[in-house]
Amino acid sequence: MITLIHLAGARICTLEAALDRLGHDHCLARTPEDAAADGPLLLLGTGVYEGACAALKAAGWWRNLPQMVADGRHLLGINGGMHLLAEGSEESPLGDGLGLIPGLVRHLGPGVKVPHVGWSQVRQQQAHPGIPDLHSGWLNFAHRHALEPTSETLIVASHGRPFSVLEIRGRVLGLQANPEKSGALGLVFLEKLLAAMGEKPQPVVPADSCN
Repeated sequence: MITLIHLAGARICTLEAALDRLGHDHCLARTPEDAAADGPLLLLGTGVYEGACAALKAAGWWRNLPQMVADGRHLLGINGGMHLLAEGSEESPLGDGLGLIPGLVRHLGPGVKVPHVGWSQVRQQQAHPGIPDLHSGWLNFAHRHALEPTSETLIVASHGRPFSVLEIRGRVLGLQANPEKSGALGLVFLEKLLAAMGEKPQPVVPADSCN
């Protein structure tokens, strides 16, 4: 079962609807004790970076997430959740991130409208056996900051400067995009990411099979 880490203020209803549409069981967890016994963890950030860090620490996730990954759980950070997994952010120069994926989160630009709200074309920087090439497709975004690409970045886009769309390091994934708002391509992409984390949709049981 997928565990959605629930931080106050995080808008997760559209992601929940996408998971339902794809046939994945999921639960909301405010603390590590509320998490499902196994399965991937999904983290969406909320608000400014410093506040999101404080919320993770207050709920016990900051201490527990690295250990849960070490124990074999997959972790996917989406948008602000991806920023929390990185080494740090310009939003909070004196604070550190969880450091589960490499790189720093920086402000978008220059010379473009920020926040970046809308669609951008993505391109594959390097291949990964479990992740399909999106063939320069378009994904939906809404953000002011983004992780700078590194040598480990798999997919990139650009808004004033190149930024990382997908990072994978071991069992930790970071995604800067709104897959649930990116049409059919976004749903296929989300499904592939979940499959790469070992999550399979629940089979549909015919109504008369229970008789």
